[in-house]
Amino acid sequence: MTDLSGHAVASRARRNLRVRILRSGSAGNAILLEAARTRLLIDAGIPLDVIARELAPLDLTLSDLTAVLLTHEHDDHARSVGALARAAGIPVLANEHTLQQAANFLGAAATERFTTGTTFNVGAFTVEPFLIPHDAVEPVGFTLSVDGLQVVVAYDLGDVDGALRERLPAADVILLEANYDPRLLGVSGYPWFLKNRILSPTGHLSNESAAGAAVWAARGGKAQTIFLLHLSEVNNLPPLARDVVRWALEREGIRTARVQAVRSNAAGPLWEALLADASTP
Repeated sequence: MTDLSGHAVASRARRNLRVRILRSGSAGNAILLEAARTRLLIDAGIPLDVIARELAPLDLTLSDLTAVLLTHEHDDHARSVGALARAAGIPVLANEHTLQQAANFLGAAATERFTTGTTFNVGAFTVEPFLIPHDAVEPVGFTLSVDGLQVVVAYDLGDVDGALRERLPAADVILLEANYDPRLLGVSGYPWFLKNRILSPTGHLSNESAAGAAVWAARGGKAQTIFLLHLSEVNNLPPLARDVVRWALEREGIRTARVQAVRSNAAGPLWEALLADASTP
């Protein structure tokens, strides 16, 4: 494993793992993970002033960020990544194909390449990028681990494949797409080519598919928090997405998972957990 950030992994005492979805939806995406003074932003598809405004309640500024991890090159995930990297003086971490395809967004930003499927370190975090099915050049989800806690991030994907299923049961927090309700999509005013793209195995994930993934994840009995994100403003409703997943869990007698749906193009709640060595003096 390699450390791509150059930041030391020391002094984790008395710190929490914090996860917050700054924005999620078709208008832009950005997710913050923080532990032991390592602050990672996954994607930067929203304006810098919005990122700064959402960091402020966490007592953070752009200059406190350590790195940006890019899932894929679509503009709602990558449009501000270069501007953020330059403003904060931090690198953009992505695989080679994504960096090539996102070149227009990156400009002169510092970049560092990872290999999909190969684990690396960024400060306090161990990061594993894994391939997900989406219509981008080499889209990835991430498993991020610190002090025995795991976060799985998987959005913009059309299917819950074996790679994702393998990683879900060990996660403490799952950030999972629940993009659309099939009935709402069917009656929406979207043109058929767009509906077919969303429905394809490399498109987006339905509420029912997210529910199946949640059941698979929670069958091991581990207490988990599942955030549903990238909800369509047109083809979904947060209470509907939440209830479809909750009902699926309840039908299986699973009561260990907590489910929250994040409203489209809005910030989500803060999730926190004590690090394993937080009591170390």
